[in-house]
Amino acid sequence: MKAGAQEKHIPDTPNYKQELANGKNKSIFYGDNKIAQELLDKFAGKGQLLPNGKKERVDFGKTIGKYYDRDTGEYLETTRGMIHYGKDGAHIVPSEPLKK
Repeated sequence: MKAGAQEKHIPDTPNYKQELANGKNKSIFYGDNKIAQELLDKFAGKGQLLPNGKKERVDFGKTIGKYYDRDTGEYLETTRGMIHYGKDGAHIVPSEPLKK
C-alpha cells in the first residue's frame, strides 16, 4: 500500500491537511492505513479494471468514506472506491456512489 497517497484522503494527517492548504478538496476515507490495507487485501482484483490497467472500480459492500463531488461541492457517503495502482503500491479513493 502507498501510505502517503492514502493519507491524502484521511483527515487529520499531514498529507490531507497539505492538500486542503493547496486548495484541493479530497474524497475522505473512513479509517487509517491499516484498514485501507485490509480492504486492498480483500478486494484487489475483484472489481472492474479500467482500460489503462492502473485503476480498479470496486464496491466494498459497506460505507468506506465520502466522495467529493467537484460539480456540486458536496460530500456523499459511498460504498464504492477506486483502487489506484502504482509501481510503489496502491491506495483507495472513495468514488461516486451509485445513483438512487
